[in-house]
Amino acid sequence: MGRPSKQRQASRYSASCLRAQAAMEYLVTYGWALLALLFVIAVLISSGAFSPSGFSVQECTFQPDLPCSSFIIYNTEGVPDTTTVEFTLTNNLGFPINITSVTYTAVNMGKEGKQQYSSSGFPATTVMPGQKIGFFQQFKGQKQPSSREFKSITVTITYVNCKTSPCAGRYTTSGRISSIVETKRSSLPS
Repeated sequence: MGRPSKQRQASRYSASCLRAQAAMEYLVTYGWALLALLFVIAVLISSGAFSPSGFSVQECTFQPDLPCSSFIIYNTEGVPDTTTVEFTLTNNLGFPINITSVTYTAVNMGKEGKQQYSSSGFPATTVMPGQKIGFFQQFKGQKQPSSREFKSITVTITYVNCKTSPCAGRYTTSGRISSIVETKRSSLPS
């Protein structure tokens, strides 16, 4: 009785092997699942799903009586060192207005840091109630945002009330355009 039988030794050996095999299967199964999870996370990160611009709201907001109906910030293919903003407002103020100045404040667009740009890209005529007003501004210079970068531009518009003649009363309103910079194909023939 001092020595275990060969059958008992084989039984212990096979039980130990079965436990080892079960442990290996467990590790391999969860290893593949972990590897698949890491692959999915890598794909999501490389696609930009976790970039800050994906969580930022694109908007064009001014006062309620000057709603923004369309807006875009873009770089034009083949036109280096230029970013353009275009937007359209509707005059719902209830009286005609004459725009006297437009100022854009942007960071790292055209020049390094926060800069102000005065514009002449606005209508020089009286804008009647219900009429749309188109605005256009180019930011030229060495410092430009890359495509798909999120940018915000503050726009300050000064106008006069033209309900009576001559136009009187100077008013100022500000708004913000926040958008991802897009790439627009040049309309010039090559």
